[in-house]
Amino acid sequence: MTVERTLQTNGVLLDDEWAAFLAENDYLVGLSMDGPRELHDAYRHDKAGRSVFDRVLAAARRLQAHGVEFNVLCAVNAANVERPLDVYRFFRDELGARYLQLIPIVEVASRPTPGRAGTVTDRSVLPAAYGRFLNAIFDEWVRRDVGSVFVQFFDGVLAAYVRGYSSLCVLQPVCGEGVVLEHNGDVYSCDHFVDPEHLLGNILETPVGELVRSAAQRRFGEAKQAALPSFCRACRYLFACNGECPKNRILLTPDGEPGLNWLCAGLGSFFAHTERPMRIMAEILRRGGEAREVMALLDAEARATRRNDPCPCGSGRKYKHCCGA
Repeated sequence: MTVERTLQTNGVLLDDEWAAFLAENDYLVGLSMDGPRELHDAYRHDKAGRSVFDRVLAAARRLQAHGVEFNVLCAVNAANVERPLDVYRFFRDELGARYLQLIPIVEVASRPTPGRAGTVTDRSVLPAAYGRFLNAIFDEWVRRDVGSVFVQFFDGVLAAYVRGYSSLCVLQPVCGEGVVLEHNGDVYSCDHFVDPEHLLGNILETPVGELVRSAAQRRFGEAKQAALPSFCRACRYLFACNGECPKNRILLTPDGEPGLNWLCAGLGSFFAHTERPMRIMAEILRRGGEAREVMALLDAEARATRRNDPCPCGSGRKYKHCCGA
């Protein structure tokens, strides 16, 4: 059996002693950071309301100096969602990060009720803005950074094009692999559902293996697909999305059916915008090549396309107003 050690942290207490320990014990560290200073400081600060940006940046430098593998966990929120390239280029060019997680913030303020959609907090990302955020970063990534910068969400979607299902739990058809073990031994179905309804049991009373394989956990996992509204089942991108995370399903479909994901409009925009390059990369991988080969293909295609020609991505817009902008 192989044990992998990981640690998620905001970085403010990471000193050289910690960095050396993490390196010695082969930890993968997730470092929470939301972009350059003004964007990171929007929602991340200490108890006194002071900026922690310099401490987080110093933590990243310590991890790099000690050779600790780390990825950036960026919370995509109302403050940074309209500045996608500032966020991406900061991580890539200034921080030197090569592994990025872009996690949309959807904080539910009120749950849906019969005939009425739920609501989110002001800090949450808006669906259309989230789609624009992903599209802008993808356009830069797919033309210059494939194979050198790894964006978890992009890789997860690409996996769905290659093998029919994603590597990300939020995009998989069945939930249930991300159980939570609390300090007192309680086990919950998922870290998004730590509530009495989803308490599986306690490891002091029942072996953890039995809890994970329990009928209650199977029902939880299978409900993700069983509860999908007809609108989602008819979507051409169901294979890549599967309704995303159930915690975000607080909207009504156009037909008034409950269970539509808050992020649906943004995800749909992303899937449509990236379908062609995703299919190209998937075909390259299936024939034994490397996904990075897509960059040369897109570059050659762009060189052969005039500014007023239809964009080869299939958007229907002129090249100068789309991928050539």
